[in-house]
Amino acid sequence: MSDIDRIYRLFAEANPAPPGSPPESERPDAEAILGEQRKPVMLTQEPRTSEPQPEPPRSWRWRGPIIAVTTFVAVALLGIAALLVVNNEPSDMADDTTLPPVTTTVPPVTTTLPPVVIPGVVSVPDLLGMTLADARALLSENGLDVVALPSEADSAIVVAQEPAAGIEVDKGSVVTVDVQVVPTCNPPDPLAPGIGEVTITIFFECGNDGVVPTPGIGVARLVPEQGGEAIDRIEWTLRSMLAGPTDDERAIGIVSGFDATTAEALDSVTLTDGRLVVDFNDTIIVNNMGTATGMVQFNAELHRNVFQHPEVDSVEFHLNGDCAAWSALFEADGCRTVTRADWDQDLAEWEDARNQ
Repeated sequence: MSDIDRIYRLFAEANPAPPGSPPESERPDAEAILGEQRKPVMLTQEPRTSEPQPEPPRSWRWRGPIIAVTTFVAVALLGIAALLVVNNEPSDMADDTTLPPVTTTVPPVTTTLPPVVIPGVVSVPDLLGMTLADARALLSENGLDVVALPSEADSAIVVAQEPAAGIEVDKGSVVTVDVQVVPTCNPPDPLAPGIGEVTITIFFECGNDGVVPTPGIGVARLVPEQGGEAIDRIEWTLRSMLAGPTDDERAIGIVSGFDATTAEALDSVTLTDGRLVVDFNDTIIVNNMGTATGMVQFNAELHRNVFQHPEVDSVEFHLNGDCAAWSALFEADGCRTVTRADWDQDLAEWEDARNQ
């Protein structure tokens, strides 16, 4: 086989004609190809200038290599694109290397709230006529508190209450009761006087709520002896009377128009031949002096405490050094002197009134 035939066959095998194409009798210019291969390349020679050859007619045998190259380039481009897509997708290995989630356990916060107490509702019991001790016990059983006026003595009798019986209130509510002290008027035994002391007696009223003064109840006081003079005893009697009963004495029914507000009302006391002059300041004026009953009881306390002393035959009261000013407190004119005989007559009249 000649070289020309071998070249032709190689080209035919490498570039087969497409199916259905007409047979081609022309072969490539093998002689021209072999001639070019045999000629040595002369580096020192001027490049030859060949005459332009007419373009050979196109043949289907040359389109095969072009299609193969084009197909190869297209497949290569598709492969590159596929690689780029794969590289951009998340890797399964990244999922396999994901760290486990961190779990933090926070201890629960417990807040304890105080229990809400909802008070119950109770009906206020009827307390009228009970002793304060019994009323307090009954209210306690019903979950109620009590405030008693004007005394906290257990033996006092309830005469009024607020809220009234039958009213429904919350448990823990306060019931206010007005009480009346049962006048036992039994003061404790007086204490024995110490050195330089003497015992004197002060007269107050025993639970008086009427028009006529009571016979009075005497309570003991320890005062300085000061030589045992009558004027000293009288002065201490008046000062103790103006201070009023103690709380314990009021709790057993002892009452008086005098209290701590009148304790400093005495300015002076003089005693001359049985004539007693007592001078008060404005603090002697008390509320109950404005009524007829209050005026009688007020004067009864003064006279009873003064005339208990046998040295006193008469007494004259002054207000800021003026006897007429004292009389004006009782809507009277001039100065008035009360004798022991006057006092004895008042006692007899009050006794008769109490016995009627």
